[in-house]
Amino acid sequence: MTRKLTGPLAELTAATAHLRVYEPLDAFEDWAQSIILRTGQRSASHWDSFENERLWERTLRPISDPFPHHEAEHFRSLKILDYEGNEHTRYCPGQLQARSLLAAEEAEEAIRTEVLDLLVPPAARSANAERVNPDRLAADLTHLHTRTSTWGIPLSWFALFREDDEYEQVHVDDRLLTVRLIVPFDQAVERLSWAVQTLVTYAPQAPLFEELGALGSWLESFDSRSVIELDYGMLAEIVWPDESANDLMHGIQAIEDGDLPTAAAAYRRLTNRWLGPRHLGRAN
Repeated sequence: MTRKLTGPLAELTAATAHLRVYEPLDAFEDWAQSIILRTGQRSASHWDSFENERLWERTLRPISDPFPHHEAEHFRSLKILDYEGNEHTRYCPGQLQARSLLAAEEAEEAIRTEVLDLLVPPAARSANAERVNPDRLAADLTHLHTRTSTWGIPLSWFALFREDDEYEQVHVDDRLLTVRLIVPFDQAVERLSWAVQTLVTYAPQAPLFEELGALGSWLESFDSRSVIELDYGMLAEIVWPDESANDLMHGIQAIEDGDLPTAAAAYRRLTNRWLGPRHLGRAN
């Protein structure tokens, strides 16, 4: 499905992909259900704009402090059809406090201390630690619904998808803004289990094996009626149409069949496809 947006969208979105899990309403606590029912359903594009606007509001504060200040929780929604044609809605919380904290921790590992202190000053980190509810933060970190990757997509994510899965292309005028792949949770977990079992049997030393295992551990905490979404973000402009899911599946199938040349060729295609985005990331 291709959709064009006529309203203004934030053009400041980073080349960031998101892997989201949308759960049914009754999987959430009462306070979360209350927010979902009170807020109503809004489009994915609305929430993209909302999150980008809030990001730049925090970034452009007179005193550097990128952390959210008492911002209310919000929930993305996604409509799906079951095998009988009945429509259902699934929800994904923003969990902005937890995700901001994780982003700050990743920045601490990736950049020099003096640069980090300019972007995320120690005073801002201390103030944020005092603002957050520790119990709520711990719950969100344990049950984080969104994984994020900048200037690339982890190869393990593609184990959840196939080339014939449902997808949506979103355009602004002639520009491809994003592509979103959607798969039912149980189907994605079945595919992941096959990939893990194949590698543990035939290639347990492969770096991908550990990544797949970590992905499976993350998914264990979610309701089996959930839906998984891979949102390419601005990476879609660079790589779409993308055959990564297909290449990964054929590569693992080749390992299972003992066809190592075919597996190596699929892996080369995968890594070469994502070299360009990663080089762009380093240039930035």
